Amino acid sequence: MTEGYIAGSVAGATGLVVGHPFDTIKVRLQTSQRYNGFTHCITKIITEEGVRTLYKGMLAPMASVSAMNAVFFGCYTGVLSYVDTDMETPKISSTYIAGSVSGLLAGFISGPTELIKCRLQVAGTKSKKKLGNVEVIRHILKTEGINGMRRGLGITVSRELVSSGFYFATYEWMIQWFRGPNKRIDELTSMHMVLAGGISGMLSWGINYPIDVVKSRIQIDGMNGPREYTSSYACFKCMKAKTGWAGLYRGVSATLMRAFPTNAAMLPAYSISLQFLMKLKGERELLY
Repeated sequence: MTEGYIAGSVAGATGLVVGHPFDTIKVRLQTSQRYNGFTHCITKIITEEGVRTLYKGMLAPMASVSAMNAVFFGCYTGVLSYVDTDMETPKISSTYIAGSVSGLLAGFISGPTELIKCRLQVAGTKSKKKLGNVEVIRHILKTEGINGMRRGLGITVSRELVSSGFYFATYEWMIQWFRGPNKRIDELTSMHMVLAGGISGMLSWGINYPIDVVKSRIQIDGMNGPREYTSSYACFKCMKAKTGWAGLYRGVSATLMRAFPTNAAMLPAYSISLQFLMKLKGERELLY
């Protein structure tokens, strides 16, 4: 369904603009011990590096956001239409299957872009050398070779697979709960869609957060010296031994604060765009 791919692109761009500053804080907290928490981190960044630093690394995901979210939402729409005949009120199990498949595919796109994003976010603006997407890619290729661009790909795919099925299933369950037995989907208010999107985003991130922490650590490993971790599992074991489970949830508050507004904007943007495009398609078919 072409409409699903277009709506996905709109949703992805909307969510990225809203959530990227929170993502920068999340990555800093995940990868550095110099910050005491969310408030301390954002204060230090703004006072020492400027507000623009909160948007460092956004160009890499923005450049691929159309492709990634077109795959993510477009694949979801396509798989859902294949496994369930009722697109307006699908089974929750159908949304879970469609979400998991879409997350699996989208993870292969988001892996390299998140690698670049994380390295830019950690570098900040203190370096005398100007850092951008091209400079980061060149540095990776020079120091780690072509395989360096695949750093953290496996765990990124795992993260998307785990969270995406839960994400879409939770959103659909909440939408159907808000609708009840009598309401049509176009009778829902904007607040219903915002709440469903925000809460489903927070829950899905809460479930897979330790995976994301390990992913961030793996992707910045070897930036300025020898690699510390031989695998994602080795990273997990090392962090668990040093900091306990608390270390695997470092930065979770920033992530949950980011998840609500990002997904409160993104999922409604997808739903509204898809409804508009489907309506437009129906009107065109009537004309011709």
